Amino acid sequence: MTSRHRLGSVVLLLTSALPAQFFVSVGSEVRQSTRATWIGRSGEQSVAIDYGQPKWRPDYEAFVLQDTAPPLPLGKGAFTTLRTDVELAFGTHKLPRGRWYVGARREAKQEWSLVLFAADRIDAGGRGIATIASGEPDLRVPVRLVRDATLVEQFEIALRDSKLTPRSLALVLAFGPFRITTEIAPAFDDRKPEGMPEFALTAPGKGIRTESGLVCEVLREGAGERPAAAATVRAHYTGWLTDGTVFYSSLVRGEPEPLRREWVVPGFWEGLQRMRPGEVCRLTIPAALAYGEHGAGNRVPANAVLVYVVEVMADQRR
Repeated sequence: MTSRHRLGSVVLLLTSALPAQFFVSVGSEVRQSTRATWIGRSGEQSVAIDYGQPKWRPDYEAFVLQDTAPPLPLGKGAFTTLRTDVELAFGTHKLPRGRWYVGARREAKQEWSLVLFAADRIDAGGRGIATIASGEPDLRVPVRLVRDATLVEQFEIALRDSKLTPRSLALVLAFGPFRITTEIAPAFDDRKPEGMPEFALTAPGKGIRTESGLVCEVLREGAGERPAAAATVRAHYTGWLTDGTVFYSSLVRGEPEPLRREWVVPGFWEGLQRMRPGEVCRLTIPAALAYGEHGAGNRVPANAVLVYVVEVMADQRR
């Protein structure tokens, strides 16, 4: 990256709020990605951002504090890209759902703005970095620059619960000792899918703990034969992390799912084999019987204990 594009070392930190249900960062040496996702009645909705991750250098500080500065792309390599399934509000300004390139500009000394460009428009124009450097953005968001005692050594993005209001995200851009902040609000569909159970943990002393460590609590008794090892089982289920974060629900689709041993984690299948048609159980699955140290993409972090409420359909015909 050349000196005139030194913003390559900027760190963008995107934090999330109450409606978003899980916040996980994933990445590689080349690109990083972070996502906030809400599972509502209309399906899964996400706000995600991906970026290249360069390192902070001390000489960037003078560049940030000088009286004038050129427009700055964020990140390293390909443009930092915001993808949103829902409309976002920056104060009174609205950003439609879609794909957006993100940059930063300083209009005067220490008066910063985030600038967002419709990615399809930039791609079609063929001027790329030149448009972001000098063109008029689709949305300009005033932000505030502050200094923090902690030095951020690498460009990074995180999505977290801001806790400011029930429907707000705190957007924090961090690079070296600097932070730029603003608030945004996503128009997530916060209606629960029809029939979704309430989250709860199995109380101490309740349920049956198997030799493997699985805990199975019967919420409603079933009747009939338990499934064979090679069976296909039709079931509705919702899965949470132990903090109440929903990471999946078959109820979004509105139809029970066919499940086989090779399609689910070991603890889930062990629980299914204990259930009769029509039965409802709460399964608490230790990480070793779930996704272990690797987790599951943007949904389940490493070493996560999972909680499911599972209903095996009384009618197992497909």
